[in-house]
This record gives sequence, C-alpha cells and structure tokens, in this order.
Amino acid sequence: MPATAQYWIDHLQLQPHPEGGYYKEVFRSPNQVTRAGATAGKQACTSIYYLLEGRDFSGFHRLASDELWYFHKGEPLHIHVLGADDNLTTIELSDTLTGNLQAIIPPNTWFAAEIPSDTGFALMSCAVAPGFDFAEFEMAKKFDLLARYPQHANLLDRLCRC
Repeated sequence: MPATAQYWIDHLQLQPHPEGGYYKEVFRSPNQVTRAGATAGKQACTSIYYLLEGRDFSGFHRLASDELWYFHKGEPLHIHVLGADDNLTTIELSDTLTGNLQAIIPPNTWFAAEIPSDTGFALMSCAVAPGFDFAEFEMAKKFDLLARYPQHANLLDRLCRC
C-alpha cells in the first residue's frame, strides 16, 4: 500500500505552515554568515520537509534568501515565479520525464506552489541560504501584486492568502 499524505505528516512530525501545507525544520546550520551591510550574522543554511496535499497551496510570498526546492514523493508540483521583468515562469517539480527534481528561487522573488491535479500530495525539502528567518518572510498582499502583475490576475486570485 503506498504511503499517504497523512502517513508522511505523522512519520515526519510535520506541523501546519503559515503559507499553507505542512513542514518541519530538520536542519539549522551552526555556522554563521553576515550579509553585506548587515551588522549581525545568521545561520548559513536551513532546511525543512514540506508537504502540500490536494487543493492546499503555498501562497505567494518571498524571502530575502535563495530557496532551493527538492522533490521527494507524490504528485507533480507547480512553482509559479513572478520575475522582475513581470513575466510568469512555472516550474514543474516532479520525478516525471518533463519535471525537475530541484528548483531554485532567487531572493526577493514572489512565488507560490500548488498541485495542479488538486489530488494526492507532494513531499519535498526546501533549503534556504542564508538561513530562513520568519522576520524575512513576506506573504504577498493580493492588491499589491495585482497592481504590479494585472496580466496574472487569475493566478493571483487563486494563490494569494492575503
């Protein structure tokens, strides 16, 4: 019998994530780095397990650091990335012939993720370097993104939480 989303939530002890889905931090580097112009250091890298199920989604948000996504199990996942040039790029994270096993999201880039089939689940890991800090996590305000990216209104209506 194949493992279900609930199996992975229980087995990995995942908790609800504010952006949607479930997560558990599994690594926070003891090494410190300092960004140019910063006065304090922060962890060099952090890593989490992250799971989306069915119609749940990771709402549009951005981080101050690079984020790397790694596919593990389940349905293909679409990561929608809004570029500085106002273009939309969709990356399929999956183990299919047309998919990618990893994706890289540059810092300060708006992005969201969903399971396009609206069924099943997708289990992945996300690594952030320099390390993740909720103080540098920004959920998108739909009104602000609609003003900047009106051509993507349908997607923003569906994948913005605020």
